Amino acid sequence: MRRFGVPAGIAGVAVLGLIVALVQRPDDRALATDVFLLFLGGLALAVLVRETAGADPPLEGPSPLELALRERPARTERIPELARVERTVAMSTQTIFDAHYRLRPMLREIARHRLARRGVELDAPGGSAESILGPDAWALVRPDLPRPDHHFQAGIELEALERAVEDLERI
Repeated sequence: MRRFGVPAGIAGVAVLGLIVALVQRPDDRALATDVFLLFLGGLALAVLVRETAGADPPLEGPSPLELALRERPARTERIPELARVERTVAMSTQTIFDAHYRLRPMLREIARHRLARRGVELDAPGGSAESILGPDAWALVRPDLPRPDHHFQAGIELEALERAVEDLERI
């Protein structure tokens, strides 16, 4: 009972303040009552906080909040070009449009550079690029590949793309 003595004394002073306010300004009875109730609510909240503060045992080590606020090591960011290639491959397996207009130019560029090391031009008519590249890679990078009629047809199969990439790596 002793621990509630101070809050009870404060509440008693608040009651005296309410009485004085009601005597001095009888027309402002609603305002005085509202202020008094607001004060009692704040006092009750303060008592509850004080009573519950010691309910949990103190934590050993840093609190979860402290752990969350600690600086985390910087995540290694993915290489933007690699992420772009992954998106292109994923889209190319969905629609023929993406395979033809997004993936094919990338593969053609790779093939062009790989063939250039051997002194072979990718787009040269009657050249040896087809035999060097292999059937799977050539099917994707040949210069006379027609544009797709229906852009939303199924894209390239992942297995066919893997074989084409293996052909390119072999050069």
